[in-house]
Formats: sequence, C-alpha cells, structure tokens
Amino acid sequence: MVVNEIDFFRRVERDIIFAFQPIVSMHSGRCYAVEALMRNWDALGFRSIGALLDFAHQHRILAETDLTLRKIALRQFHRLPHHSGLRLFFNLDNRLLASPSYNPQHTLTLLKEFQLPPSALVLEVSERNQVERGAGARSILQTYQDSTLQIAIDDFGTGYAGLSLLYDMSPDYLKIDRYFIADIDKDPKKKIFVSHVVSLAKTLGIKVIAEGVETAKEFYICREIGCDLAQGYLIQHPERDMAALKVTYELVADLVNQDRRAVRLDWQMLQRDLDPAPVLRMGMPMVDVLEAFRCHAKRSYFPLLNNNYEPLGIVHENELKGYIFSPYGRALLVRKTIDDCLKEFRRRCAVTEITTPIETVLEQYTANQNREGIIVTQEGRYVGVLSADAMLRVMQDRNLQQARDQSPLTRLPGNTAIEQFIAKGLQPNAEFMSLVYFDLDNFKAFNDNYGFRRGDRVLQFCADLMKRHFGQDSRFLGHIGGDDFFMGLYNVEYTELYQQLAFFRRVFCSDVAGFYDDKDRSAGGLEGISREGKKCWFPLLSLSIASVNVVPHSTLRADHALSVLIADLKHEAKAGGGICAATLL
Repeated sequence: MVVNEIDFFRRVERDIIFAFQPIVSMHSGRCYAVEALMRNWDALGFRSIGALLDFAHQHRILAETDLTLRKIALRQFHRLPHHSGLRLFFNLDNRLLASPSYNPQHTLTLLKEFQLPPSALVLEVSERNQVERGAGARSILQTYQDSTLQIAIDDFGTGYAGLSLLYDMSPDYLKIDRYFIADIDKDPKKKIFVSHVVSLAKTLGIKVIAEGVETAKEFYICREIGCDLAQGYLIQHPERDMAALKVTYELVADLVNQDRRAVRLDWQMLQRDLDPAPVLRMGMPMVDVLEAFRCHAKRSYFPLLNNNYEPLGIVHENELKGYIFSPYGRALLVRKTIDDCLKEFRRRCAVTEITTPIETVLEQYTANQNREGIIVTQEGRYVGVLSADAMLRVMQDRNLQQARDQSPLTRLPGNTAIEQFIAKGLQPNAEFMSLVYFDLDNFKAFNDNYGFRRGDRVLQFCADLMKRHFGQDSRFLGHIGGDDFFMGLYNVEYTELYQQLAFFRRVFCSDVAGFYDDKDRSAGGLEGISREGKKCWFPLLSLSIASVNVVPHSTLRADHALSVLIADLKHEAKAGGGICAATLL
C-alpha cells in the first residue's frame, strides 16, 4: 500500500488532539505534571492509538508521525496558563529506539520552538512492549538525559523488561501500573510488591508515580509506602478543556491535611486496627458485668465509661476471678453495681485522642505498665480500643516505613522524607529555607575501578562527614540515592552557609584522596570508561554543590520552578567545579 504522506500528516495535524491528565504531588496536592493522551484517532479511520502507530511503523513513517504528534501535544501544553510550572509526560513508542531515522535533536528543536526548557518534557517508555537494548537506544536516551529532558518507565511490573529495563535506562520516574494500585488497600500481596518496588526506586534516586489512583484508600496506601506522585480518576479524568486543569487539587490537599492532622493514626489505620469493643457503663449492675464476660468469652477486659461516654479505665477479668471462684463471692457481687466495686476492679489504661501523633501514642503505650492496649477517643468520647496486637502492628509498620525510606548504607533519610521537607518549606508563609544538593564527581570511575565495596565506603564517609559538619541546629540531612546527598535548613544567612559549604568541600576533597591507591593518588586520578564506553582520564573524587534559597512569599514556590533551578545549578557546579547558588524569589 502506497501512503500519501503529505495527506496523512495533514489529517493528523487537523484531527488529532490530546487530553491532559494531571500528575500531582502526594505531599501537597500541587499539580506537578500533565500526561498527554491522544484522542480523535478514529477520525483518521483507526480503531485505537496502537493501530495508528502500527500503521505508521509498517509504512516506515513512525519517526515522522511521532514528531508530528509531539508537536501537537507541545502546542497544546504551551497554551496552558500555568505551563511554566509543569512538566509534560509524553509516550515514546519503544520501536523508535531502534529506528535509524529517529533523531532526538528534533525533539530538542521543537522545545526551543515553543520556548520550553528540555526539563519540561518527560518521555515515557512503556514496559508493555519490547525495548531495544542496543547501543543506539542507550545513545538516544543518554542524549535526552544529558540535555535535562527526563525519562519515565511506564506500566512498570506488567511487561517484558522488568528490572533489566530499570537497570539499563536509569530513569528519572517510575510509573507503577494501575494493576498493582487497584484495591492495594485490600490486597497485602500488592502492597508488599509495590513497597519493594518503591524501596528499590528510592535507593536508585527515582521518583515513583502511582498510576490509576481511584479511591482515597488507594491514595493513602500509596502515600504511606512512599510513592511521590499520583495520577488517576480520584484526582481528575483526562481533560480536553485546558481551563479545567488546576494548579492545586483541593481534594488531594484535603487528604494530605487530614493525614497530617491525624499524623499516622489516620482513618485508614483506624479502620484496620481500631476495635470498637463493647463497654461497661457506670451504674451497671455487677451481674450484667459478669454476663458481659460470659457472652464475650474471648475478651479479657472491657473499657469502662462514665455517663458522658468518657473512659475511666478498664475492667479486667483477672480482678473478678477471686470473687467468681470463691464460695460466696459471686453472690456478693450480684447485689452490687460497678460503682460499688470501682476501687477494686478498675484498672488505669492509656487513653489517646484520635488525632494524637503516633510517636506520642507509642510512648504512651510503652510507658504504661498495663499493656492491654490503648483506649481511643474523639473529642474525649470513646470510639474504640487499640489492642496490644494492634500496637505491635503499628510499631512494626512504623519501623518498616522508616527502614524503607532510610538508606541502608548511610542511615540517612531517603526521598520520601526529603520530599516532605521540601513540600513543607514550599507552603505559603513558610520560613526562609535553603536546599543544598551534594553530588560526588567522578564517582562512577572510582567505583568501576575499585569495586562497590570501596565505593560504598566513600558514600559512608561522605554521609559521616555531613553528620559531623552539619548534624546540628535541626538541619535535615538526606541521601537521595547513589552519590547524591541533600541538606535542608531554615533561616541561615547565605554568606554563613556558603562559608560552611566551602569548608566542607575542602575537607571532603582532601580526605577522600585517602581512598585511592598510592599510584592513583600520586597521579591525581585514574583512567576509566566513560558512560559512552570510551577511555577517559578521571581526576580524584570531588564534590559539586548546588544551593537554592527559597524566600518567604516567593512567587515561584512551585516544584517545577525549583527543580529547573536546581538542575541548572548542578550543571553549572559540575562544569565549573565548586559551589553554585541562587535564590528562588
């Protein structure tokens, strides 16, 4: 079949449009990006998006078709009033990575045409189709990433490549397929799987996007296990009307605020662990108390409430045994009310409000000699009990959460904690904040030459040095992943901070030389293989530092504006060797 290419592309330009679906921060509800989803392909006579792309591939015009579609999407994206604060996620057909006619420079030229920085575009490579793993594909992806254009793996967990694609591509984002997100709050196996994927991604410094989030419960679980971003019908359906896309999604912000107010004792946890145990009331005859224990033989205690439904403590079966098993004890009890026996039978028990931070709840539980559990109230009135088993699960979940986000090598917090720190600092009326990013230069060559054990020792050394120099004054230290580290701090004058960073860098560059063999140290470096597979000379390890100051009431307090500035500063620091800083006004 001969294709009239001019007519085909004219029809594509005329009929194809894109719907945009928001991708939002799970820490703030702020719109982080939009994904371009093709629409109106049926006007060209195709049954699906895949059919259109298959047609283009069969007629050897896939690269040209992709470029045309990308131009349409970028044109629509550029019309968004707030596009400067967003990224555009666009699907890249995997077959293009093996196409000799595909030139990544064409996309970079398109971005210049629309006056967009490369960092505004994220290309999604789907795991559902076979991905070319040759040198050509690596070269294309490296060209994009070298220009600060970012790469995402889409549909992770459902396709061909799995971990090999994650290893080969070194993506910036990982999108977990809807299959694993659907009903994750009801399926422990899905939660375990996603938790491990998130943990691996965080170790590698990759942001995780939960795709297809449709319920608040799914949102909370994904947020709990460390996903950074969310996309799905809960937030917004794909939207053709550009005016309907928001800067901040109030529904998500409300979920986050509810989560913050209840800290870890949120409604999701309560639905799982809170036991609405039956209660005993003041004025109740003791015969009814005994009947309650008989009817609920598996319960060893009951909460005791006053007439306002406020907890006074618990009544435990152990206190009753002396009466029940004595010849006349039971007869004595049945003539009394619980008020008469309060002194003998009531045990004190920890009581906590439903909004109490989990740290405080755990402290209350461990400090309490009676370990039956904790009574939970809302505005002082009884709502249920967290049993001893429930408290153990809470402690285990918390330990797992901390361990999952903490780097096992450096023992520094990972990306979830870092994102939370930044999100808090970007809120309106926040204090003056400084964000500092540390990047080890020439680490790959060192690691390749000396092996991962010595490389790990260098990373541990950097973390320990940071703790010694900066681990005070409530400064937040984190390990982004690999050879990237982070520090966040509030209200430190920039001149003072710069002096501290300069001194730290000098100490690091001096002391890290001790990790080299004498020969390489004397030579001032070593020979290694570059990412392009060429032999190169690599100087001794050094440190590039990018520092951003975020002033209160900044008009650019947006994730994307911040990320673009950080990326530029990192590039400048690496090129110039040293410290680069700027202020986000």
